[in-house]
Amino acid sequence: MRIKRRAGRKIQIAAGVAALAVMFSAVLTFGYNPFQDNLGTVTSPIPVVAHWNSMPLAWLLNPDTPNSNVSNSNSGCNDTLATCIQNSLKAGFTTWSSATVTGQSLTTASAQYAGTSTLTTPVYNDCQNVIGFSDTNSGDFSTGTIAFTQVATVTAPSPTSVPFTYQCGDGSSRTCNYQDCIGDADMEFNPSVNFSISLTPPSGTFSLQSVATHEEGHMLGLDHSGIAHAVMFPYGDSTAAGQQTVLATDDAVGISFMYPSANFSTATGTISGQVFVSGSGVFGAHVVAMDANTGNAVVDGLTSPDGSYSLVGVPPGYYYVLALPLAPDSNTGVLSIDNFSGWDCGFAASTCSNIPQNPANYTGRYH
Repeated sequence: MRIKRRAGRKIQIAAGVAALAVMFSAVLTFGYNPFQDNLGTVTSPIPVVAHWNSMPLAWLLNPDTPNSNVSNSNSGCNDTLATCIQNSLKAGFTTWSSATVTGQSLTTASAQYAGTSTLTTPVYNDCQNVIGFSDTNSGDFSTGTIAFTQVATVTAPSPTSVPFTYQCGDGSSRTCNYQDCIGDADMEFNPSVNFSISLTPPSGTFSLQSVATHEEGHMLGLDHSGIAHAVMFPYGDSTAAGQQTVLATDDAVGISFMYPSANFSTATGTISGQVFVSGSGVFGAHVVAMDANTGNAVVDGLTSPDGSYSLVGVPPGYYYVLALPLAPDSNTGVLSIDNFSGWDCGFAASTCSNIPQNPANYTGRYH
């Protein structure tokens, strides 16, 4: 197994993008840190999406909160704090497994609670997917990080050696039926940030279910979305506008692309094109498909080095396509190309010497 980690430093005010503008509070605007630059390998010229070999995803919980930073007040859950935490996490996973596009369930994604764990920090190769609140390693939480999900992948020795087996840290063997599989995922909530079981948390406090739903998207294999009202938008907030528990279409399309049901390809379509400036293709433009009737941002992606793009999984309808520039870095704008990393040799990898010539895509198709 191999893993790369990227520390996010995103503390600026986040404003909405695309068709729906949502202004976030200037206070406690934190950046999510997925720690997952490595969710896919490149078999030139076609990238490979890494996902779980099978469903359901089994997850464990360490419910200990040594900093007492999770509150159960006014939540409607009258059980123990550990059980209430477990219920919030289950609700987040149910949000993903219940995803619908135009009223249809197009995904086979699912998750199953598998018991408790005493793990306090992520272990990338134990094949145990643990969610916890006890990580006190200050290096794991860069400035502004609400929570992170550490994801490790395994890759076939060659394209022809599929399926293949790999070993976990305890010596047990697992099978991957694809060229690239997620082998382990651990989630940790920042012990210095206050969370609430309530879906309407008090000021300065984050909804546990909202943050969990975002991070569980990473756990299932999704990257970030550039649409501000999407669960997978890379910024959260302690205000109501910044805490999402209901999937946007982009989220639902992403999880359906990752784990499609039999009717996914026939129920959705593709929008393709190319972005030019002064006759030259534009690399890394943020492309948003907007519903022509409502003006809502539906799905988004990034252009490849020649300016081409392909938005897959688009619901039937009429769309306008909006192309927007990304900020050069996280200090000068809300969204930079680094928010959309995910390939082992992807757009944001500084060590990459051969950028893959593929159209970047929406949440779930790594760019």
